[in-house]
Amino acid sequence: MSRLSLLLFVAVTACGAPAKPIQTAPLPEDKPATPTPVADKPKEETPPEPPKPIGPVEATLPASKVTVKLVAPGKGKRAPLRYTSKAGDKQQVEVAMDFAAKQTEAGKPPADQVVPTMILAGEAETKSIDKDGNATYALTVSSTDVREVAGSKPSAQEFKPVFSSITGLVISSSLNTNGAAGDVAMRIEKPTDMSAGALVLVGMTLPQFPVLPAEPVGVGAKWQATSTAKVAGKFDVTQTTDYELVAHQGSTWTIKSKTKVTGADQDVGDGTKVSGIKGSGTTDVTLADGALYPSSKGTLETQFTVSEGAASVQFALKIGGAVTPAKK
Repeated sequence: MSRLSLLLFVAVTACGAPAKPIQTAPLPEDKPATPTPVADKPKEETPPEPPKPIGPVEATLPASKVTVKLVAPGKGKRAPLRYTSKAGDKQQVEVAMDFAAKQTEAGKPPADQVVPTMILAGEAETKSIDKDGNATYALTVSSTDVREVAGSKPSAQEFKPVFSSITGLVISSSLNTNGAAGDVAMRIEKPTDMSAGALVLVGMTLPQFPVLPAEPVGVGAKWQATSTAKVAGKFDVTQTTDYELVAHQGSTWTIKSKTKVTGADQDVGDGTKVSGIKGSGTTDVTLADGALYPSSKGTLETQFTVSEGAASVQFALKIGGAVTPAKK
């Protein structure tokens, strides 16, 4: 209906579209064989030029400004809650990502778009640690996979060769001791013509690091993190996440969180307006001392209405993510 609605689905439709069939000339009609004079030599055909290699594909996810405030310090012995990996540390990680969208317009049946679960597996390495304990890191993807999801289009079989086009992806960024991340850079050295679309989906669904309080905390501690994000590169939302430390045993911290999404009505240009922004999500996290990536699993749904003149469309955009570090 609108340019914005098309933008929201461009990643899915671009990745899910089948490759164009190879054009072949029709076969000639059967005719009696005609003797070829001995003196005649067949013409040498010029071999087709090999396809030109595609240069590296890159994308950057801008860092979000995050503020954190401690609501309750918790009970019992308090200890600092930090990301504490060391330079040179390596960690095998699997990242699973889900994407689904629903579009509802008056007088029309709802239009759903569901992508198979996307899997990235590889090695994360802490490259450096500064004097304050802040890290730079890189996750190098050595393999990809997809898993079937009920109602997904394209199917896992159709989508697998598309998503495999980002094997070798390198995701790099910086991470403060409290989990505030810098810009996230994504680069594929040897892409295919399908890599850019797959990379858009990764950028939309890549799980974020949980943010931690600056003060030492005990079990039952609660804190709140507020950040801004941009949906589809078009409009801003505010995400307010309430965290609670529910357990601390040895070097393992267990955290649960709930996120609320809000946003003011916005004019995004070309006569298109976005209103009714709201949403919610939950995440469970297990953070181990000395590890870069925590184990986490969560979902986040954002709802909003897109209007052009008297016409409007309601959207529900749902993403899910799970990070599973390999056990040492």
